[in-house]
Amino acid sequence: MSRHRNVRNLEEEDYYDDEYYDDDEYYDEDEYYIEQQREQERKKKEEAEKKAKENKLKQQKLQQQKQQQLQQQKLKQQQLNDAKQKSSGGISVPSAASNASSGGGGGGISLGKPPPGFTVESKKTETTTNNNGTNNSTQNMQIPQLPHNILAALRSNSTTGETIRSHLSLVILGHVDAGKSTLTGRLLLSLNHVSQRLLQKYQKAATSIGKSSFALAWFTDEDDSERERGVTIDIGTKFAKTEKFDFTILDAPGHKDFIPNMISGTASADCGLLVVAATTGEFEAGFAKGGDASYSGGQTREHIVLSRGLGVTQFVVAVNKLDAAEPAWSQERFDHIKAMVLDFLKQNGFKETRITFVPVSGLTGVNISNSDKVEDEDGWKALKKWYKGPTLLEALDGFIPAKRGYEKPLRAIVTDVSSEGKNVTVRGRVVQGFIQSGDNVVILPVGDEATVVRVDRGKAAQEDSSPYSFASTTTASTSVNDQLDNNIALAGDTVELSLTNIDSARLMTGCVICHPHPSLRPKVERRFEARISVMERLAVPIIRGSQVLLHMQSIDVPAVLNKLISSEKRGDGKPRQNPRVLTGGLTATVEITLNERLVIEESNECKALGRFVLRRGGDTIAVGLIDKVLT
Repeated sequence: MSRHRNVRNLEEEDYYDDEYYDDDEYYDEDEYYIEQQREQERKKKEEAEKKAKENKLKQQKLQQQKQQQLQQQKLKQQQLNDAKQKSSGGISVPSAASNASSGGGGGGISLGKPPPGFTVESKKTETTTNNNGTNNSTQNMQIPQLPHNILAALRSNSTTGETIRSHLSLVILGHVDAGKSTLTGRLLLSLNHVSQRLLQKYQKAATSIGKSSFALAWFTDEDDSERERGVTIDIGTKFAKTEKFDFTILDAPGHKDFIPNMISGTASADCGLLVVAATTGEFEAGFAKGGDASYSGGQTREHIVLSRGLGVTQFVVAVNKLDAAEPAWSQERFDHIKAMVLDFLKQNGFKETRITFVPVSGLTGVNISNSDKVEDEDGWKALKKWYKGPTLLEALDGFIPAKRGYEKPLRAIVTDVSSEGKNVTVRGRVVQGFIQSGDNVVILPVGDEATVVRVDRGKAAQEDSSPYSFASTTTASTSVNDQLDNNIALAGDTVELSLTNIDSARLMTGCVICHPHPSLRPKVERRFEARISVMERLAVPIIRGSQVLLHMQSIDVPAVLNKLISSEKRGDGKPRQNPRVLTGGLTATVEITLNERLVIEESNECKALGRFVLRRGGDTIAVGLIDKVLT
């Protein structure tokens, strides 16, 4: 009989024969449902644990928020107590408890216990709301503050009588060949910052190449090509000390080809010395309006517009070469020039109370200062017959001191880089905050960190000394000023810094030095919304998609105006939405996209990083302010 079975002929009981049945191959029905139940319970348990963790995190965040609020209340109370003690004549020093309560929190970098005399101020807490309605509070890094004795000296309420001299950056502007460099050299000579011996050396060298009248200009025009051509090409930086101010003098080029260099110097200035040539034909050439695309006008007009757009608010106008006018020292010529220039300055937003006109002769030194040895006695006598105003130095001392953001986060803009042994030396200007030896900083936009090992503030120079490290012209100095000279540079100071732990190849002109904590850094972005003022004489109108070159501080970046949001005529007050074209004389709101990421900020946060100039085809077409940085 065959061992194979005919399935169709099997009885029911044959299906359950031991040969075909194996208990191991099947689950019992009850066991299957039990396993499913266990899986569901496990999932429920995991969800419960997850919710418990979320609730725990929420409670921790709420506790942190309460602690932060308590810390802020303690800080405010401490500040109120300090203010009360200061008003009663004492200087408050934070206690150890207050220092501990004001340390960095919320995951930030802790400053630890501040040195004696230091306080810290917390930036405002930012609170955001998620889609689920929960609040996320982010505690920003605390801004380091200056020692009490320096703050007291800056605010002129020091009980010891110590004061800190005001520092101003002065840019020298004007049309080419107006005598800017010669006047600057005469100014340095009058203040005894350069010697007669050096002047005689320059006179001899200048005479040998047929440029004897350029000897004074050589104090600022130090490059051989500048001396040979008799034209300023780059910004010449010098320091001067008057009775009231410490000045950083920025001698800007007047030639149209070097406007980008002029922009970089003016962007660092607080005030300006506008030099206007009084000789027949020279003033008219510098102040010409320009009639077509081939000639955009004189540089006197363009310099005034650019300086106002870049933040200069006060001017001394030196009417130079009045001794060469016809007739010499003519009051009528002076009054004519004053009327025309003053009217244009007021049209561009300058206040008349912040403008002073002074007749001078940079070549002979007439009306530079009262202490000068008289080289042109007849000129002095002719001028004094009708002029009763200030000398040039007295007019410079009439400037209003600039407001500084000492208590804002650090911003220092690099203008020069060089290697020095293991360290890297950078020169630049502190635009807000302060910097001191031992600080850890970050360099943007590269993002590399470094340590400051030396701080050298610029002051009035002596002959044959470095323009960034030289002795003071006074023999005695207060302890506050000694502390500044040796350790700290404040907002407004031109400085030389030695940095370590960074490669010099990573640094370049235009980099920004700031605090390493993310909440205290400026933004590095490509897009922003801005208000611009279009130049009066515009050869080609601005349309959407126009390609321009954006100048900010010492750098220039290609950019595109990718959106024209609104425009209006100056003084009209009736904005037009989505204009198709921008013509000369309009103000407009636009969106600009840069070809590369740049360190930028809203102008109300940091003026130096929020002002810019737009140029196209070698011509300036607009100046502007950043309203909003777009991500």
